[in-house]
Amino acid sequence: MSPDIIEKAKGFITDPVETFRNAKGDDLGEVLTYFAAILAVYAVLTGLMTMAGFGSSYSEITGMESATGIVAGISAIVGTFIGEIIGLVVVGLIVHILVALLVGGNGLEVTIRALAYAATPSMLLGWIPVIGFLALLWTVALAVVGIREFHDTTTGKAAVAVLLPVVVLFGLFIVLIVMVAAVAVAAGAMA
Repeated sequence: MSPDIIEKAKGFITDPVETFRNAKGDDLGEVLTYFAAILAVYAVLTGLMTMAGFGSSYSEITGMESATGIVAGISAIVGTFIGEIIGLVVVGLIVHILVALLVGGNGLEVTIRALAYAATPSMLLGWIPVIGFLALLWTVALAVVGIREFHDTTTGKAAVAVLLPVVVLFGLFIVLIVMVAAVAVAAGAMA
């Protein structure tokens, strides 16, 4: 990683408000280069954790053995890289719709830039079990700061734009768990 990327990552972790303010004029290419660099770190470390058999709750959820080894690690690297890029675009679109409704905003590109930079904690620490969850929370907080700074809005409006999709997705996840549990109970009662 280049010294500029390392300094920028350090800034988003230690002094996010000032770093977002300084990055406000960054072009999309520069932002995507930064995101690709920190994503590469995350993907490789996730792949290594997968190879070692850590960091996957797949076996706990399904009751099936989770894959380990070189093929699983390479699959995790490729899947993580592709999934995170798709995730940035999808989350960016959802958050931007809310930004546009709440404040008008400065365009979809600005939302994508803010979210790409906000992903720093998750990309650098998300591969570590337990700490990854805390990094995700820090990423959400940084997304609020980034949306506020890049779209020239209030913290409250930025928080609604970022947190509303999180709350909705969490609610859908809970509904899915309840439905799966109900089907499992019903199947057990019929057996």
